[in-house]
Amino acid sequence: MKWTSGISGYVEISLWGTNPERVINMALSRGISIWDIRLAEDKHYQLKVSLGGYKALRLLVRSSSCKVKIIKKKGMPFFLMRAKRRKVLVLGTFFFCLALYLLSSFVWIIEVKGNELVSTELILAKAEEYGLKKGVHLASFEKNKIAEKLLSEFTQLAWVGIEVQGTKIVIEVAEKTFPSTDEENMPGNLIAREDGIIEELLVLKGSPQVQEGDRVKKGQVLILGLVYPEIIISETGELCPSGEPQIVRAKGVVRARVRRSNVEKCALREKLIWDTGIEKSVVVLKFRDKEIYLKGTKEIPFSNYRMVRQAKPLFVYKGRNLLGPVELISVVYKEQICEIRDWGIEGAYQEAARRTQDFLWSQLPADYKIISQSFEPVTVKEKGVVAVRYVLETIEDIGIYQQYAQ
Repeated sequence: MKWTSGISGYVEISLWGTNPERVINMALSRGISIWDIRLAEDKHYQLKVSLGGYKALRLLVRSSSCKVKIIKKKGMPFFLMRAKRRKVLVLGTFFFCLALYLLSSFVWIIEVKGNELVSTELILAKAEEYGLKKGVHLASFEKNKIAEKLLSEFTQLAWVGIEVQGTKIVIEVAEKTFPSTDEENMPGNLIAREDGIIEELLVLKGSPQVQEGDRVKKGQVLILGLVYPEIIISETGELCPSGEPQIVRAKGVVRARVRRSNVEKCALREKLIWDTGIEKSVVVLKFRDKEIYLKGTKEIPFSNYRMVRQAKPLFVYKGRNLLGPVELISVVYKEQICEIRDWGIEGAYQEAARRTQDFLWSQLPADYKIISQSFEPVTVKEKGVVAVRYVLETIEDIGIYQQYAQ
């Protein structure tokens, strides 16, 4: 079928009679557009002819002893003719599609996720105040600006994200974690999170057990959760405590010089695998050996992938499956790319240095100051492999709270 015939229109006809082949040959010789010719039963030829060519073909049929019959009419002219006879249906379909398109451009559902401290009603009220509410056009608000305003409005929130899912808006929040009043009053010590050399010591509550310049080990008590009473001198000249020691929650700032070291390797030739971010979800209802795919198909669209599978038994009551082994299985296939990379000597050293640096930096706290850092090659026994040691020195607060044993 010629693709232009769908626009100009064509008819599918049946041609029969005495010597229909002669009519077809005459039509082709005169340039009449004919295609898809096939012989049906009883020497009936079925063929397709353009709308303009059909009129010329009829003249040839009349001058012969053949007959012609239209089987199907296709193309834009016939569609417009039918549409003209059904104006109400066409207009109704048009306005329905238009209304559907317009309605899909507005917000109709707003959902809040992740909130416990701040009520959903309060977040929705503030979002409406900033221009995000049901019935507004999707292009009438900037989600990033509204997220920033909500974050500055509620001090309990650590992060706010707004996602557009069609006509649905999802406001996802992450709340800050505050120690409860009971936890704040629980007595305990301040201990060292890492090995280090004390650079600064500020005691807010408790009794210091170390001083500046001391080398401390991980887990060592830095500030004891005890406040000793004041020592007074009696009339007889004796030293007497003014009361009993008070158990408190130790507080303070203990900054120390912390030294970290790590070695990472890199082969001169490596096979690297990473996710592309493209994934496919499949949901399967499994009953004994039978599987019914509720979402997706059995075919895996990726040649390289990793699979995340979760199975949940259904119809479980008091630890027993009432209908036998019925499971709802959720599988996510994550596409991966495999690549063989030739680093070379220099590239392998650079990659090993990057890996060891990333590893140590991932262990750093939120507040730190780098004092020094250095890289040095390390000799390894493996052939075709290089290694790099990264040494990092920082100043950081190493004090962490440790509750007294009950």
